[in-house]
Amino acid sequence: MLIEFYGQNFGCFRDEFRLSMMATDIDPDSDRGIMEVKVEGDDEPLRLVRTAAIYGPNASGKSTVLRAARALRYNLTPDLRSDSPLRFYEPFAQGGKTEPVRLGLKAVIEGRVYDYEIQFDKTKFTSERLLLLKSDGPIPLLKRLGQNVEGEWAKDARFALISKDFRPNASLLSLADRLAPDLAGNIAADLRKLLHFFDSSRAPWDFNLVFSPTRRIREDVNFRGWLLSQLKSADFGVVDMRTEEVKVTVQVAEEASTPTSPAEEPEEPETFYRLALLHSGSSGEFAIPFHRESQGTLRLLELAPMLYDLTHGLSIKAAFVDEIHESLHPKLLQGLIRHFNCDTPLAEARGQLIFATHETSLLDAEAKNAVLRRDQIYFTEKDSSGAARLYSLAEFKERNNLNIRRRYLLGRYGAVPSLGSFTE
Repeated sequence: MLIEFYGQNFGCFRDEFRLSMMATDIDPDSDRGIMEVKVEGDDEPLRLVRTAAIYGPNASGKSTVLRAARALRYNLTPDLRSDSPLRFYEPFAQGGKTEPVRLGLKAVIEGRVYDYEIQFDKTKFTSERLLLLKSDGPIPLLKRLGQNVEGEWAKDARFALISKDFRPNASLLSLADRLAPDLAGNIAADLRKLLHFFDSSRAPWDFNLVFSPTRRIREDVNFRGWLLSQLKSADFGVVDMRTEEVKVTVQVAEEASTPTSPAEEPEEPETFYRLALLHSGSSGEFAIPFHRESQGTLRLLELAPMLYDLTHGLSIKAAFVDEIHESLHPKLLQGLIRHFNCDTPLAEARGQLIFATHETSLLDAEAKNAVLRRDQIYFTEKDSSGAARLYSLAEFKERNNLNIRRRYLLGRYGAVPSLGSFTE
């Protein structure tokens, strides 16, 4: 489980930012929005929040926080070539400097708490460290400064061989995962699995977004039943689903046998899946062509596999979603988030949801009854120099009977646009 994500000098964040998933003592007697995680050596479980929502004006840094988490995950990939530049090197644009980007996280992996941090520029990692956090103090498993390596793992002969000669653009933790798995314990792979990203940049009719849930509907009867229940609850008029397997013949290009003769392109069958949603009408059930379904229906289908895994998945995920409200009615979004954050029993929470949004209905109610707890609400805003900051509503000493939405829109917490006149 994710405990904290942090960074510095990334995008519009010049200074350090931290997104904490640790539950505060705002509402100590309530399990609303809480998940409990056992930690090795501690009698009491760690209390983490299930959800974190980021609010703020346009261009204030909400998406940048999510992109920074994606950058950390990408740089844990072990398969970069020796000449590959490091993607996501996006230092603070206003500074005019080329200092390293710093990104890191704290997470529970197999009952142990780790703190992993990297610093990198366009071509190389400048530092990397992995700490095992224990009640009696942190244990540095891996500490790298440039190409110099020390830490507990450096005493192991297998790791010593790895750290003698490695590429400047390679994550040493990922190399240890692959080349000394008994020592590294798949920590890098587990961190990559933990950081899960929902890609909303593709059009809702993109083939992969349709194909993925359709295949899962066919293969997982539990997912099918759950999804149908969600579609019915969403009041889309859907009463059933139908899938069919479609064989499509595709040509596979081969190299020409001679310079003058064209290559033959053998045909190979490929399997695809087609989904149709059945709606109810005066004459009975009828199907609508998939591309004519509403944007809200397509959006829910798009989100469905991720939402299902947060309560039914086999692996623990921290799912990051930008603009989660897109094409969804406020009451529908409120119902989906309330179900995951408030109504799902403590024992069934299998993941965490971190999202950016402008939908303030999630804040609408007395704080003690709203969909989100105060320590689940974050804000972003920029100062006069263009530097963004990320801060929590929990920093404000508020009573539990106040309406957070009303106070936010009145500017009580900042993070609202300061609009000028739109007249010519």
